[in-house]
Amino acid sequence: MTEKIYEKNSFKKKLTTTVTDSFSEGGKQFVKLKETIFFPEEGGQYADTGCLEFSGKSVRVINGELIGNASEGETDIRYEVDSPVDPGTEVKCILDWDKRLDRMENHSGEHILSGLIHNMFGYNNIGFHLSDDEPVTLVCDGKLSKEQIGILERKANEAVRDSLSITDSYPSKEELGNLSYRSKIDIAGQVRLITIGDEAEPLDVCACCAPHVAYTGMIGIIKILSSASVKGGTQLAFLCGRRAFEYIDHNLELLKNLADSFSTNQENVPELVEKLREENRSLKEKLSSSLQKTILDSVRSGEHEGPVITDLELSPADMKNIFNELTEVTDGYTGVFSGSDEKGYVYYAGGKNLDARKLGELMRDKMSAKGGGSSEMIQGRTTETCARIMEFWKNECQNR
Repeated sequence: MTEKIYEKNSFKKKLTTTVTDSFSEGGKQFVKLKETIFFPEEGGQYADTGCLEFSGKSVRVINGELIGNASEGETDIRYEVDSPVDPGTEVKCILDWDKRLDRMENHSGEHILSGLIHNMFGYNNIGFHLSDDEPVTLVCDGKLSKEQIGILERKANEAVRDSLSITDSYPSKEELGNLSYRSKIDIAGQVRLITIGDEAEPLDVCACCAPHVAYTGMIGIIKILSSASVKGGTQLAFLCGRRAFEYIDHNLELLKNLADSFSTNQENVPELVEKLREENRSLKEKLSSSLQKTILDSVRSGEHEGPVITDLELSPADMKNIFNELTEVTDGYTGVFSGSDEKGYVYYAGGKNLDARKLGELMRDKMSAKGGGSSEMIQGRTTETCARIMEFWKNECQNR
């Protein structure tokens, strides 16, 4: 079995060891190592990458994965590499350190958040994913309010500030039975516990196989970015350490640029944005009223035969008003369609003293229109073009 150096010394960046096996499978090349500093993909965290150097050559370690029966404690590790290495070769393992450190910061931060959620609110972590490109996520089995999440983030950063120790231990089966810890797993092999803080009164104790930082202070900062309700629980998205600093720095730069573009201070931006939103709403209302008047004037002047079809963005109220006007000046079925040939059209349709539901059946049959309504009016959407709508009205709706 490969000796897992990363469990005992997560800060070891280089290691000289021996390749114990080399083989190909499914078009990929694999090796096994006598000892390893490369963490395999396990427990919601990606595998370490790096290289093996020997005899002036460098072979990339692409991935690492567990093999064997975890339930019986019989597991080993194989590493995918980009070219073969003969068994017995002495190699120098070099870890992609920046990537490893980033993952340790975020995984240790996740333990802090999950431990606090359990201690303060009594909820359990039931899902965790550490991505290199997206925020880290954890799911707990209870609902967290906005106020509770604010308290959680503050407490988590207090734990970072206090620079609590993060240690691992390997209790016997007998000892394990008397311990209280998160993520209890039933395996035949040795369970590894990660403890944050003093053993007598820890912030968190959790079964975990991954590398961690040595002290919470090494995380730097924990920033919760968002929350969402999922299946009776709560999903939190967050970042820790370097990635959190980069996220905050990026967003502060965006805020600064936005404030500079309006020649105002950053603290005035929310009020300014709300003012612009209100002005935009008012302008839309005025424009909507103007558009509606223009179309209604053309309807009353008799310029429209058949339905009104426009690429103008009409509100539901505008469409209802135009439809009502059309039914007053039109014999037979009529309607108003707002949209474009590329995106499709939203419609209101029907006819005075006619059953609009019959028109709806016809439109569903001939134009694949979707929607519904009452005998007075139907509404919905169609992907047909303007020309096809006019053709339908001319051939199918006249004299009905």
